[in-house]
Amino acid sequence: MASNDTSDATLKAFELQQKYTELLEKRIAQLEGIVNSTVTPPPPPPGAPAAVSPGDKKDEKDKKPTSRYRSILRKWDSTSGSHKDEVIGEVKKEETNNVAYTFRRVYDPQTGEKGAYSELDVEDEGLITLLRSAIGTKYPGINLDGDLVSLSSPFAPIVHHWDILQQKAKEDPDTQANKDLMHLLNRVQTAPELEKYFKTRETNVNAKITTYETLWTCFGPKTKIVAKPFMNTPQILEVEISPIPYFTPVEATLPMFAWGWDWNGKRMVKVYYELKFERFRGTKSISELPFYPIEFHSNKDELLSMIRARNKKWLDIIHVKPGASQMFKYSGNAYADRRKVLAAGDDGNEAEGQGPPPEEALPGQDKSSSKLVPIKGEFISDAQAFLQYGSGQYPLGEWEHWSLDDMPELDRTEGEKAETEKAENEAADEDLLYPPRALGYATREKVWGQFAVETTLEAPGKMPSKFHENLQLDQKYKDMIEALVASHESNQENAKKENREVKDVVQNKGKGLVLLLHGPPGVGKTFPAANNPQLTAETIAEATGKPLFIVSVAEIGLNASRAERNLDKLFNLASKWEAILLVDEADVFLETRGSASSAGRNALVSVLLRVLEYYQGIIILTTNRIKSIDVAVISRIHLAIRYTDLTEDQMQKIFKFFLDQLEPENIWDREAIDDFIKDYGFSYKLNGRQIRNVVSGAFALASSSKMKAASGGNKRKGDGKLTFRHLKDVCEMTRQFETQLQTTSMEQRFNNEAK
Repeated sequence: MASNDTSDATLKAFELQQKYTELLEKRIAQLEGIVNSTVTPPPPPPGAPAAVSPGDKKDEKDKKPTSRYRSILRKWDSTSGSHKDEVIGEVKKEETNNVAYTFRRVYDPQTGEKGAYSELDVEDEGLITLLRSAIGTKYPGINLDGDLVSLSSPFAPIVHHWDILQQKAKEDPDTQANKDLMHLLNRVQTAPELEKYFKTRETNVNAKITTYETLWTCFGPKTKIVAKPFMNTPQILEVEISPIPYFTPVEATLPMFAWGWDWNGKRMVKVYYELKFERFRGTKSISELPFYPIEFHSNKDELLSMIRARNKKWLDIIHVKPGASQMFKYSGNAYADRRKVLAAGDDGNEAEGQGPPPEEALPGQDKSSSKLVPIKGEFISDAQAFLQYGSGQYPLGEWEHWSLDDMPELDRTEGEKAETEKAENEAADEDLLYPPRALGYATREKVWGQFAVETTLEAPGKMPSKFHENLQLDQKYKDMIEALVASHESNQENAKKENREVKDVVQNKGKGLVLLLHGPPGVGKTFPAANNPQLTAETIAEATGKPLFIVSVAEIGLNASRAERNLDKLFNLASKWEAILLVDEADVFLETRGSASSAGRNALVSVLLRVLEYYQGIIILTTNRIKSIDVAVISRIHLAIRYTDLTEDQMQKIFKFFLDQLEPENIWDREAIDDFIKDYGFSYKLNGRQIRNVVSGAFALASSSKMKAASGGNKRKGDGKLTFRHLKDVCEMTRQFETQLQTTSMEQRFNNEAK
């Protein structure tokens, strides 16, 4: 009961206060009327029209204002539930009755003056024309083409063009429009939201510093800014929407939206990104902001020169001819997108063995799931495939794009022409806005990624000598592979011409080249060749100047319907890139079909057969189980090569190949190492994979001894260099492991037979 009484008393007190305020305002109005009626105006000059008597005046609301500049206080009227306007201040009356602009201070309904903001309505045509000439007609969110221009505090279009507007106001100060502009600028300068800014503006501008609350004044639309989202590499973006603080107090982060050009495989695309400024206290040098106008860079000319050279290289990378020309050499870090498998099912489920489905990234998401990984080998520049099979985004390092603005579609030839004309004629320097990375696929690491333009090199092209220098095969096989590949390439280049090739009776069938490599593990089916850490299949790719596209059963899947979809995607990519397609350990797709096999396995073999019928590229299949291969698969194989255990000579060449990958300064007494391999290496019965592991393990052991020495451990031979003793130790450990493994296997077999 007491609570209700208190509420009633509070309500009555509020009503009395409101009533008192209304009476007071009425009384003030009455007094102003009395004062105005008692003032005797001076007599008019000769020839002037007679003054109008007060009784003939119309209501103030219906009469055209006599001032060119009107100031209004808009307050919330709780009685009527709406805002009410009150004209405030006294200004000089001009002869004209037209209003140039209205300045309005709007109080918040809840917080009153504390949450107030300001508005400007510009009505005079001459004043609007001056504003338009300085600001332009495309300032985001503002229409400068109409008869009325409305602006809200902090009046960003005016502040961003402050110096230009002041200059225009002073050009012809006696004209009415210029007087109006100067008056408008003075009014904006004294607005509550900007008064503090303008007091220190000149000092801060000269010192090239800013505060968090006023940093937005440095980032007008179309401002070219320096950002470093990709590997801390500077690039240029253009501001689209400024980081304007519309609320008080200013938020803890201020978003800004900027854009740059990108390539989707067919045309240029405007890509918008959200950039965020974190709150800081006091002042900060503008060039120390995470993003800053290019005018504040310490060496602008050098930066622009570097970016233009890089952008020219980027255009060369993205505009290459489709096919093997899309392959580039790369050695360095790249942002890899591991969220999505190469050929995920259309239903959104992952291919077997790939883990849970990836989470979809939302547009505008702050950071992508891309991570920096080392890449050494080749990548294929293909933005279109990246967008289809990778993240689906246009990432810049860890940034995801916020939105897109597609340009009219162009083919590659038209795109090259358009970009040439843009570089030559674009006054706005939009040719500066290309990214410092290319999108594509790393063939060795099997990841979609972002590759630095500066680290990208041209691929060496065809190297036919690799057939004879690097392939660890009998000469007859080398000659046969070389002949088949050469014939296939010739037929592909002259597909529309008459030739002597043996054609399949069905059109578009039988135009591919299928090689089968079979033998025990580690004998060289996918064994590294002589000069680079590449596979035997990759040696063929090197010789032909084509990329090697390696896939496994994990990418393809074991579900027949999904496997067929995935194989179609993989084969389409391989055809598009003119790649050598290697299906490693393809046993499950090669097994003999029959009643004893499951329906699923039979279906997988049929899937491979159907796809092979129409694939026109080069495909290499590897298997360890040649005895179980299906007869229909055999009929589609052009050449089968059996790999036996390594000979002593092959073993020595493999050791040499891996040791050659190490820097000479990291090896101690290479001659002693070679002698050890020649005298004892073959006795360890190592296969190719084991030799690779022995060399890498021995080098790791040598590096470990260096680290121990650095930390005060054993200093003897702690220089980190590989010696024959390191190699011998790891060979012995490998042999012991193999011996133990064989013993365990025999014990298990004996136990099984005993049962």
